[in-house]
Amino acid sequence: MTTTDQATRLLDLLWERYSAEVPYARTFVQLSGGRFRNDHVALRSLARPGGGIALFSRPFERLGWKAAGTYTFPDAHLSAIYMSHPAGLPRVFISELKQEELSPRARELLAALPEDVPAPSPEDVDALAAWFSPPPPPSEAALLELEKESQYGAWLLAFGRKVNHFTGTVDDVEAWQRRMREAGVPMKADIEGAAGTSLRQTATHAAPLPVTLEGGGSRAWPYAYFEIAQRAPDFDGFLGPQARALFDMTKRG
Repeated sequence: MTTTDQATRLLDLLWERYSAEVPYARTFVQLSGGRFRNDHVALRSLARPGGGIALFSRPFERLGWKAAGTYTFPDAHLSAIYMSHPAGLPRVFISELKQEELSPRARELLAALPEDVPAPSPEDVDALAAWFSPPPPPSEAALLELEKESQYGAWLLAFGRKVNHFTGTVDDVEAWQRRMREAGVPMKADIEGAAGTSLRQTATHAAPLPVTLEGGGSRAWPYAYFEIAQRAPDFDGFLGPQARALFDMTKRG
């Protein structure tokens, strides 16, 4: 299996698990006739020694992706990179929460996340895909308390290294927003980016998943949305304000 084959297989495995848990993604596939082109996959992480973007980007680098752009979102205490692949595979967007900018209490709550361990070798694609996994069951009280300061941080407590979203490339984002709504999918009210902008994006609401809680029981929490993007042929990156708005799609109602 070539490196590109391994990269494609990894994305396929991540998609299979993600789409099994996000019904809106499956609706998009049905409406597109069973085939679509993925623009990018997004992952979330916690910036700390041995973790964050540096850790998450490493397996993708070994599979041929290269860092292509950086972004900062000061109000949300986030930074991000995107990676592109010379074989034209979907982009990878990796963000990280800068916990040193949060309150001592928020950092204490985030310490419940287990230490990050290096990803398995891409030669074992199944093991690498399994690495993108949820953390141990969180405390419900911790989720609710941390959410008040950082909904992104609460998402990490709930879902850890799981994929945050995939993105369908479309020719007309407004038409697709209507099609999804007509199919009963709850959609973001706005489209990020005016007509003629290099990148226009919108998204479904986040599909809720039951999160198993420490001590037993579960609680539904917004997990992942499906994004749709209309991209100009000569534009490869992202627009910071649009990305910032989409981070909020995992807020609870």
